Amino acid sequence: MKQLNSFIKIKVFAVTLIVTVCISGLQPLKAQLISTISKQGVIFSIAKGQPSKPHAIIVPKKNGTVNTAGVKINGADKDYFKVVSVLKTSKGSSVILAFAPPADLIGIAHATVKISNTAGKSIATIALTGLATKGLEGENEPPLSRVVEALGYNINVGWLTLANNTKPDLLGDEIDASLFKKAGKGMVEILPVARYSPDFELPFGYYTNNSTGPEKHQVGVLAKKGIYPEHQTLFPALASGSSFFNPGTSTFGLYATGPTHTAFSENVWNMLYYPGNAVHPTRIYPVKDKNGVLIKNTYLVCYEEAKNGDYNDYVFLVKNVAPVMDNLFTTIFDGKSLDGWHSYLKGIGSNKDPNNNFRLEDGALHVIGKDLGYEISDKGFFNFYAKVEFKWGVSKWPPRENAKRDGGFLYNIPMNEPDSIWPKSIECQIQEGDVGDFWMLGFSTITVDGKTNKPTNHIQFVKKRDNEKPYGEWNTVEVISYNGRCVQIVNGMVVNYGDNASIKGGRVILQSEYSEIYYRNVRIRQL
Repeated sequence: MKQLNSFIKIKVFAVTLIVTVCISGLQPLKAQLISTISKQGVIFSIAKGQPSKPHAIIVPKKNGTVNTAGVKINGADKDYFKVVSVLKTSKGSSVILAFAPPADLIGIAHATVKISNTAGKSIATIALTGLATKGLEGENEPPLSRVVEALGYNINVGWLTLANNTKPDLLGDEIDASLFKKAGKGMVEILPVARYSPDFELPFGYYTNNSTGPEKHQVGVLAKKGIYPEHQTLFPALASGSSFFNPGTSTFGLYATGPTHTAFSENVWNMLYYPGNAVHPTRIYPVKDKNGVLIKNTYLVCYEEAKNGDYNDYVFLVKNVAPVMDNLFTTIFDGKSLDGWHSYLKGIGSNKDPNNNFRLEDGALHVIGKDLGYEISDKGFFNFYAKVEFKWGVSKWPPRENAKRDGGFLYNIPMNEPDSIWPKSIECQIQEGDVGDFWMLGFSTITVDGKTNKPTNHIQFVKKRDNEKPYGEWNTVEVISYNGRCVQIVNGMVVNYGDNASIKGGRVILQSEYSEIYYRNVRIRQL
C-alpha cells in the first residue's frame, strides 16, 4: 500500500487544507455538503506513484455528530478507498476520504460510503468512483472515453483508444456547433472536470466575435502541479479566477490558452492564427447521465493541446448554455440559379455562353470545360471564410487533353478589375495532385514562409501537404482571407498559408480550364 503511505505522510497538511476549504472554498481539496452531493457521487483520480487528492464530505450539524465508527465503505472495490479521518468543525462534521488502490490497478474502481451519526441514524449513502492511471503524461494518460466513464456520463466520444485524430469530421455524439448562448437566468458555469496535459498554468474563458476578430474574456486559470499533479487529474485546481461568467445576451465561443497557442471552439480562428496546430481542437458533446438521459443545457467541451487527437488535455463541463446552430455562412451559389454571378469566356466575352459550357444539374454547376473562362460573383467580400465543394468529371479538352484535370477557386478579385484571362487575384489551385497550391495572378503578391513573390503575371507557391480525395469523390476546399492573411484548406486540413497579400478583398471565381468539373455549395461567412 505504498500510495496510501504516501498519502498518510501529508495527512496533517491535508487536514489544514480541509479547514481552509470549508472556510474559503479554495482548491485543491474537494469538499461537498451532503445536500449537494451530485448524482455521480464523489469522484477521485490517481496516477501511479502519486498521492490521491482527498475529498471532504461536510455533514451539517442538524444531521447530528459523526465519528469514524459511523463511516463505512462497502462494495467490490471497498479496499481501494480509505476513511482518513472525521473532523468536527463549526459547521458540523467533515468526513475525509482518499482513493488508495493497489499499484497495479489501471482503470475505474467503484464503492459506496455509508455515513451514520453517533445515534446510529443513517444520514446518506454516497457512490465513490476512482480513476487510476499508469502514471503521468504521454502513454500513461487515460483515454477520453475512460475519463467520461469515470465522470459518470454515458457519452459516445467516438473512439476508445488514447490517441485518435484531429480531423473536423464529427465523432460519436459530437455536435456540429462551436458557439453558444446563455440558456437561462443566472451565470454560465465552466467547470474544469479533467486535465491530462503537460504542466503549465492554463488561462481559459469565453470569447465574442467582433470586427477585429475574437475578443477573449478570461474566466479562470488552471493551476500548475503542486502537492498534487494538477495537470494529470480529474477536477484540476484553479490557480486564480472562477468557474462562472455572465455573457449576457451575447453569442460566444470558448477558448483555452497554452504556452504556444490559443485553442478556439471555432475552427476558423485556429486555421487562421495557428494553422500548424490542431485546427479542430475542441469536440463538444451533449451530456447524458449514466442511464443515457440528456442533461438539459449541459455540454462537455474537450480540448486537444497537441496533434495526437486524444482530446483529454482539458475537459470542461459547461452548464446553462444552448448551442447556436444557425448557419453563419451565406450560400452564394445554391445550385438552382446563377443569380449574382456572370460568366466570361475567352474569345467569347462576358455573359455569353453559346456552347452551354456552364450548366445547372442536380444542385451543382456542371462545367463542361471546353471553353476557357469562369463564373465570377458580382459581389465582393472582405475578411471572409469561404467553402466550395468540387468533383472531377471525365472529359478533357485541347490543349490540355493529355494534362492533369484543372480548375480553380480564385478570390480577392478587385471590384474594378475587368474580365480577362486571368484577372488580378489569388487562386486556390484545383488541379489533380495540386489542390491547395497558391497561384498569384495579375501581379499580386503574398509572403509564404518568409518569402514574397516577385510581381508577375502568374507564380506558384506549392502546398505544404496533400489531402485530396480519390477521383470521383467530392472534395471541400476552404479559403480564409483576413487582413492580408490567406489560408487554404483541403478536406479539413490546412495545406497552405501566407501573409501580407497585396489584395485583401474582392470577388470570387469558379474556373473553367479545359477540364470537366462540378462545383456546388459555395458559401461565405463574413468575419
